Amino acid sequence: MKTALVHLATRETPGATLEAALGWLEQAHAQGAELALLPELFSSGYRYPDAAQTPEVLARLQDFARDSGMTVACGVLEAAGERHANRLRVLAPEGERAVYTKLHLIPAFDEPRTMIAGERPVALELGGFTAGLSICFDLRFPELYRGYAVQGADLFLVPSAWPAERAAAWELLARARAAENQAYLLAVNHAEPPFGAPSLAVGPLGEVLGRLEAEGLLVVELDPALPKRLRRQFPVLSERRRDLYGDLFAQPVSK
Repeated sequence: MKTALVHLATRETPGATLEAALGWLEQAHAQGAELALLPELFSSGYRYPDAAQTPEVLARLQDFARDSGMTVACGVLEAAGERHANRLRVLAPEGERAVYTKLHLIPAFDEPRTMIAGERPVALELGGFTAGLSICFDLRFPELYRGYAVQGADLFLVPSAWPAERAAAWELLARARAAENQAYLLAVNHAEPPFGAPSLAVGPLGEVLGRLEAEGLLVVELDPALPKRLRRQFPVLSERRRDLYGDLFAQPVSK
C-alpha cells in the first residue's frame, strides 16, 4: 500500500489550512498514494473557536476522498458538549470508516480540562493491514500499541502536534513502538512552532523509512506481507507471559 504523510503547518484559518492540505493531497494522489495522513488537530491547532468549522473541513475532505479514490486520515478538533474532542477520522471513498477519540490527554496542553477522553481503542482494515489508531501523547503509553498488536494490528497511525524540543523522545518512541510490535508506524506532525518534530515513516524493524523536517509530502510504500513474515520468523508476541500480566484490552478493539 502506498501511503502519504502530509507534514503541514496550520494557517491562520481552517479554510486556509484546508486549501494547503488539499494541494498536498492532490500531489499524493498524483503519486499513487492510497492512504494519506494529516496531523493532529490539523486545521485548527488548539484554537477552540475554530472547532465550529470542522464539519465543513470534514465534508470537503470526504468529497476529495470520494473523487480521488484515496483514504484520508485526519486529526480534527470537534465540539463535545461543553468541552471539545481531539479526534482522528478515517475518510474513505465510500464514506467514513472509523472515528477515534484520543485516549490519553496531555496535561502540558491542558487537554484534561478542555477535552473529553476517548473510551476505547479503534482499529480497522486498510489496504491489507489492520491499522490501530492513536494520537500524539498516546505514543508514550506502550501498552496501547501492544494491545493493538496482540489483536492483530500491524500498522499504527499517529497524527501528532509534537514539539520540536522533544523531538528526540518522539523519534525514540515511534521507533520503539514499531520495533517492539513488529509493525509499521506512520507519525505525522505539524510543521509550525512550537511543534515541528519531524514526520516519520517507521518500518517493523524500527528502521526509519523516511522523514520530513519541513512542510511537504512523504510517500512511502508499505508491504502488508512484511510484518506477518517477521512475526513468523522471529516470534515475539506469542512469547508474552500472560500468566503473569494477562491481557491488555478487556474487549476486542472496535473496527
